[in-house]
Amino acid sequence: MSCPHATVVGPLIAALALTLTGCSHTPSSHHAGASQTLASVASHSPHAQVDAGRSCWLYLYGHDARIQVTTTYGSISPVPECGSLASSLSSGGDFWTTQTVSTQDATPAVCAMSKAPWSMVVRDGGTQTTGQQVCSGLLQQGWSEDSTAERQAQAQESASAQASAVTSARAADQDAAVKAVDALNSAIARFTNASAVRADATQADKDLAGERSDAKNGNGDGCYNVDSVVRYDAENEVGYDVNTSGSYDVQQETNGIQGMRSNISAVERAETALKADGLPMPAGASSALSQAQHDVTQAVATTNKAIDDMNADLKTAYQIANTLGTGDCAGKGPGATPAGLSRIS
Repeated sequence: MSCPHATVVGPLIAALALTLTGCSHTPSSHHAGASQTLASVASHSPHAQVDAGRSCWLYLYGHDARIQVTTTYGSISPVPECGSLASSLSSGGDFWTTQTVSTQDATPAVCAMSKAPWSMVVRDGGTQTTGQQVCSGLLQQGWSEDSTAERQAQAQESASAQASAVTSARAADQDAAVKAVDALNSAIARFTNASAVRADATQADKDLAGERSDAKNGNGDGCYNVDSVVRYDAENEVGYDVNTSGSYDVQQETNGIQGMRSNISAVERAETALKADGLPMPAGASSALSQAQHDVTQAVATTNKAIDDMNADLKTAYQIANTLGTGDCAGKGPGATPAGLSRIS
């Protein structure tokens, strides 16, 4: 990139002039024609103070700006230059330090400069004002833009961003898997194997037995037993057990089964994602899946058996009530049997 040539704050230029034009190390003559391209540009994340003895970092306290100084000759340590530069830059009122200063924001390269025996990469976040000032100051002090090093820095930033995105995605997949397995285990803990529906079937059996007992009294005075007792048993006792209480509980059980299946699907999706990441599933995931699938199969079978039993009770209850009346009491029954409950799947 081209560095700005606007007027820069005086102290910053002065600091650069004092520190960078009079390098304390001079390369030997056989190095004079050596390439001044940065051999290895460090990541913008300030993890290390010195990179294998060839690089050192300066940080602007309370700001995202930072400078990497690298020697282009392996025998020269850049550390003294970093310390001297930090001191000089701080004379303008800012506080530059060689101690690592962490930031939350990315610090992309603003420019890369070279002047034997040094190469510099200047980084800054936000509007990059400080970084641009440093770059401009370097140009004014006779440094040259190092396009190769700048491209390397940008490529490394891109690779770092991609690696960070991959790491974040893998962490998100792991978190989703843990939550999915936890939710599935919670659903398993709530499993009752259609206990409410089974209770409805049991109650229908009891009420049908009560109707049978009432039917033993025949027509009753003025057909009262046929018209008011046994008919009531069929419609409002057994009928209620099946088409009101039973219907509600079957729907609740169906909802629970659908919820369990949704939990199973979530775990399976998480498993697929982690497999693509090359990561294992959370502990207990496989056994939870097996248990949940077994519970779903069992709940469907149990619910359908209870439905069949209740429908049979309802049919029998209406048959008893419809056939009990004789003579003048004939036809006093409840009439056609209601449809009853539908099986689930």
